[in-house]
Amino acid sequence: MAKINKKFKLFIDEELCKGCNICVELCNLHVFDISPKINNKGYYIPVPERIEDCNGCQICELSCPELSLILEEIRL
Repeated sequence: MAKINKKFKLFIDEELCKGCNICVELCNLHVFDISPKINNKGYYIPVPERIEDCNGCQICELSCPELSLILEEIRL
C-alpha cells in the first residue's frame, strides 16, 4: 500500500490571537515560528513557517484558547 501524503492549510485569525504561543510550544513538528508582526492588541502572532511538515494532528487548533486557528486538509 502506498503512503498517502496529505497537505494542510492553516488559518490564523490575527485579531483573535492573544500571542500565548501554546500552538508554538505544543507542535512536535515545529511548524510555527513567532512572527515579528504585532496584531492590533499588541501581541506577536505565530506563523506557520513550515506548514509542509504538518501532519494534521490538530493539536494547535484544539489547544488554542481563543479559537483563532483553523487547520484544513487540502484536497488534491
